[in-house]
Amino acid sequence: MSRRLSGEASLAELQELQDLLEQSPDKLQLIDILQCYFSAHISEPEADTVDPDLEQKFRRIIRRRPPKQHKIHWRKMIWYAAALGGLIVLAWGVFHQDRPAPFPPMRKQSKGGEVTARPGVRTRLVLPDGTQVWLNSNSKLKYSADFNLHSREVELEGEAYFDVAKDMERAFIVHASTIDVRVLGTAFTIKSYPQDETIEATLLKGAIEISGRDNPSAPRIILKPDEKVVLSKHLLSPVPSTPTHLTGSVTPPAVRPDISVNPVPANIPDSEKVETAWLYNRLVFNGDTFKELAEKMERWYNVRIIFRDDQLYKYRFGGAFANESVRDALNALQLTAQFTYKINGDVIELYKK
Repeated sequence: MSRRLSGEASLAELQELQDLLEQSPDKLQLIDILQCYFSAHISEPEADTVDPDLEQKFRRIIRRRPPKQHKIHWRKMIWYAAALGGLIVLAWGVFHQDRPAPFPPMRKQSKGGEVTARPGVRTRLVLPDGTQVWLNSNSKLKYSADFNLHSREVELEGEAYFDVAKDMERAFIVHASTIDVRVLGTAFTIKSYPQDETIEATLLKGAIEISGRDNPSAPRIILKPDEKVVLSKHLLSPVPSTPTHLTGSVTPPAVRPDISVNPVPANIPDSEKVETAWLYNRLVFNGDTFKELAEKMERWYNVRIIFRDDQLYKYRFGGAFANESVRDALNALQLTAQFTYKINGDVIELYKK
């Protein structure tokens, strides 16, 4: 229920919840009350204040609801009130976008291994050195058992936000596809999904150095805060000239057309930026082609999207999704694009209208 309220439930989880509710109809009033609370939380003037008496607020919500045919004993209602308190904490971040969304509880990692965020789910963890990592859906992070003993190195597949614990003696190194990212203590994001043709790195604070893996002739790039680099995965191809050292203030199309360094807007909150909005449970897109947006939606909703007409590729979209279901999202896109769709389980087919 909490995952549905926070907008993190996948299609499979929503269907599972529906099946459970059909088996236990007495729970329908509970979820109805919870939905009512969060709707009231958004619309009521006193929504930003904390009610010191949760039970009194709970009673007011119950009195506000129309009579139901399901009978619930008062002892059960007390338990529901306690459950409500826990669910409020889990979903609180949805309504406070100045802080990250309610990811699963942060896990303290003490041994090496692999941490995976499956499709449609985002997760976070703390590495043995105190570094915090947020993984976007369909992402993996690997590190060895001797991490933090002599070195701090991890391997990333997918997208992640790193808040690196400062250590002046040991650099923190992220190996992502064809690049290495070296830092001492900073906050940044990396996007490197296997199916993507490019790798993206965005610096929020501190400094990072990006270099090609196993290729000393590849250029080294040093980013400044609020800068983003987009690199071709063919960056490892040898260059005939001497290594090029670049700063974020320079975009060298004449030197390396496969490298682009651009500023990231600093005057908007992180929850509105394409690079960091996913931390706040928001899928933001700005001028994406339909194909690019479909790839993001596949990871976000854990679905497969098939285009049945190539003419759909010409559409571009700008906007954001937060708590919308995949059907709601498609219906919103139909307001500006001429297409229809069919949903069969987790497969979505798109047709030209």
